[in-house]
Amino acid sequence: MATVRSENRGIGVLGGTFNPIHFGHLRVAEEVRQEFALEKLFLVPSARPPHKGAAEILAAGERLAMVRKARRGNPFLQVSAFECRSAGTSYSITTIKYFRKRFPDAEIYFIIGWDAWSEISTWRAFPDFFRLANFVVISRSGFNFEPDDLSSPLFPFALQGEFCYETKSSYRHASGFRLHFMAVTRLDISSSMVRQEAAAGHSLRYLVPDRVADYISKNGFYTK
Repeated sequence: MATVRSENRGIGVLGGTFNPIHFGHLRVAEEVRQEFALEKLFLVPSARPPHKGAAEILAAGERLAMVRKARRGNPFLQVSAFECRSAGTSYSITTIKYFRKRFPDAEIYFIIGWDAWSEISTWRAFPDFFRLANFVVISRSGFNFEPDDLSSPLFPFALQGEFCYETKSSYRHASGFRLHFMAVTRLDISSSMVRQEAAAGHSLRYLVPDRVADYISKNGFYTK
């Protein structure tokens, strides 16, 4: 693996099952990239996500192919097959370390949703995350939190003594990395909705990019 070196640039990492990827994912990626002036943002499909069952999840290679089709036309979006090519369960701590090694001189921004943040204490080695990268927690539900309140449920108990308030919606970890809470445009689209529409034989236009819709239709994905 070639090591990429460059100073003062931001690299975003947005992981997910992407089963399938849809316009909601892409809009989040674009808004976060713009907000933090990121040079690149990597979409990282998971191979075996530890918090989800495998009943309706397509093979990693198929989801990876759809993500690659979805990002076409956006020079700022990249796709990483790191988790898909790794054996075993996909753990975020391993992915963060991978990107730190690949881009040693860049500012890494690891992006998760509010639902994931609310369960962060169940993730493997979660206190170590904030010593390795900046975090961006996105909310599409209009969730309001007190910007100077470090108490639960905003911060898990194990983290309450490790952050200090910096600016509105932004906190600084003892390591120097930052945690940002960011509201993004709410698009009422979910992967489960896309799967349901596909199963019913309905059009997926304006839910997913056309290339993704064609790929789903051609391969008969999500049909019962």
